[in-house]
Amino acid sequence: MSKTGLVLEGGGLRGVFTAGAIQCFIEKDINFDYVIGVSAGACNTFAFVGKQKDYMKRCMVQKNPFNSFYGLPQMVESHRYVDLDKVFYDYTEQYGYDFSKFMANPIEWEMAVSNIETGQAEYMTSKDVDKARLIGKASCSIPGLTDPVEIDGHLYLDGGICDSIPIERAMEKGCDRLVIILTRKKGNYSKVNDAAMALFRRVYGDHPEFVKALAHRTQLYHDQADLAEQLEAEGKAIIIRPTMQEVGRLESDEKELTLSYYHGYTKAKEYIDMIRKWSD
Repeated sequence: MSKTGLVLEGGGLRGVFTAGAIQCFIEKDINFDYVIGVSAGACNTFAFVGKQKDYMKRCMVQKNPFNSFYGLPQMVESHRYVDLDKVFYDYTEQYGYDFSKFMANPIEWEMAVSNIETGQAEYMTSKDVDKARLIGKASCSIPGLTDPVEIDGHLYLDGGICDSIPIERAMEKGCDRLVIILTRKKGNYSKVNDAAMALFRRVYGDHPEFVKALAHRTQLYHDQADLAEQLEAEGKAIIIRPTMQEVGRLESDEKELTLSYYHGYTKAKEYIDMIRKWSD
């Protein structure tokens, strides 16, 4: 029996593209056997599993910069450039996230996190609301901009460092068909520059395995993107990704974010009939 998985890449505010695609899936009543999200994809996992319509759009497309979870205006209160507590605690209250729906959904889900002590990816899930929030926060925590998150006595940061596109994990979980949502155009890959690596070596010098993972991230992303395209060519994967210029990782332009959101919705809609055949 086939098992269909949904793989959600991160990318900071580029995840607004994924949010649009997720909105389309919720509206069209598309379901999967398994979903795994990483970084911003972890936030979108909460939205999809909880069937929260428009939730991620409200979180990511802010009209009031003082209510945003990142940027200079909101630092007046948070004193941090990126405030993930606002994402996983304040917004859930402000926008009425219904955790009972999230916990009641029988779908198998995981979020990828990076263990800064081992430099390895780990995959977490929980039926406890507080722990689920911690897992999501850890998966989204940006090196250099946020503090590591402690879970069960270990420290974690952005899952995208050690597993940017967790395709192999989904396959390990038995998925033989994958819907992969990427937040970059084909062939548009980021690179960790020398200045950033110098900063990371200074900040995370006590965690050499994590520094190695940071240095290897660009090659990892290339390899995982190649795997996605190989699976697509074999008819084992559907890749949904932007075909227009994607927004920046910390984009603040409301118009650009909204445009990317609806671009994600439109691209997902193009594949609905095929995905429905896989997921039914």
